[in-house]
Amino acid sequence: MSKSNEFIFIKNARVSFPHLFTKPIINGNEGKCGCTLMLDPETNATHIKAIQQEIDAITQDKFKGRKLPSDKICLRDGEDKGRPEYEGLMVISANSKDRPFVLGNNRKQITSEEECDIYSGCYVNAKIRLWAQNNNYGKRINAELIAIQFAGDGESLDGSYVSADVAAEGFEDTSEDDLDFLSQAS
Repeated sequence: MSKSNEFIFIKNARVSFPHLFTKPIINGNEGKCGCTLMLDPETNATHIKAIQQEIDAITQDKFKGRKLPSDKICLRDGEDKGRPEYEGLMVISANSKDRPFVLGNNRKQITSEEECDIYSGCYVNAKIRLWAQNNNYGKRINAELIAIQFAGDGESLDGSYVSADVAAEGFEDTSEDDLDFLSQAS
């Protein structure tokens, strides 16, 4: 395993499958913390170019210029992943064997899932590092998720996320000053 010294900073990517605090169980095996970043070819063009340049450099340096099949490279055309939400996008899977740094808007580290605003479909800023795998498990170019930060709301990919503002719509303030109706009801 050989890691690049270059970090790549990605702004305003949509995220799917964020497993940032707990490693997922996949087919009975423990996976890694991480996520999939969905990159729009127009808005994220500079990020995609930087990632591709790093992939090219790693290919030259670690694999003597021999191209790897697309399914062995972390940056892929969304069409190849077979998920409708990835159509027309580039996607990069970024994982970490330990928890990545999860940052709040104030750049302070978030240490629990309960404090975290990141959900599948929101926009995030992320810092990744690419690395070459060349071992008994094969040759690949992978991405390590170093840090991630909530950047903005987006349409939930699984339909379950509801923002605090939407959840609170229709409710009235029931602070103690407004609880006079309880004494009147008796």
